[in-house]
Amino acid sequence: MTYRSIALAPFALTALIVLAAWFVLPAPMRPAAQQIGVDVSKVLALGGMAAAALAFERGDYLRRGWGVWAFAYVCFLARDAMLLARDHVSTGVFEGTRGALVTAGNACVVFGAWTLARVWGVAGLEHPGSRSARRAILAVAIAAVLLFAGPTLVMDVRDCVRTSGLHFEALASDAGDMLSLPLIAPVALTALALQGGTLRWPWQLLTTSLVTWLVYDAVWIAPDYIPLPAGTRDASEVLHVLAGMCAFAAGLAQRKTVLDDDDG
Repeated sequence: MTYRSIALAPFALTALIVLAAWFVLPAPMRPAAQQIGVDVSKVLALGGMAAAALAFERGDYLRRGWGVWAFAYVCFLARDAMLLARDHVSTGVFEGTRGALVTAGNACVVFGAWTLARVWGVAGLEHPGSRSARRAILAVAIAAVLLFAGPTLVMDVRDCVRTSGLHFEALASDAGDMLSLPLIAPVALTALALQGGTLRWPWQLLTTSLVTWLVYDAVWIAPDYIPLPAGTRDASEVLHVLAGMCAFAAGLAQRKTVLDDDDG
């Protein structure tokens, strides 16, 4: 499998799921098909990132980063699985458990992004790109976060104040969005600086996954506060699936770089 085919796989797989869910299956089956597509993408993301982690030896810095990020998808899948227990536990237990799982998952994403972003410094290498370029891409990342996640955070905090309760699930998701993309900005810069090199593929796919998550979360919450066309949330599930698929492909690309280096 080539790097280019790995990079195209998320878009092809997402297109197949959309085709099946929206155009092949009858309307009553579409919501279930969409949820299955989302869960499949998360399972694949877990497998891809775990495969990347296992490509490195025990104690390797990158093994830790990829492994922690893989565990984030364990938390997200467990959060989704809680829907099966909704009728068997109290509302407090249901909401509290889901909130704890989302908090743990987003904490793993942030830690994973931070770990991978520091790989150049840990290796004692000079980070590719000029200082001005690094500052510019960090500024772009912060601007994107403020644009897409900032309003969502404000709205969720307002809801917490109005209901006199903490909505851990929403706040944890907001925090994960706002912290992970700026942390991964050096990785995105690495991808740009490594044009022609194999390492650019996992970095580019990771960045695409994070940006897609960011846009998905913003689009999902938007209809509660601003008028958008009917079906916007259903359409946004495409982004939900694509984010997981890109994480899956990033893991495969990272594993391939390690195995190719070993063969070389």
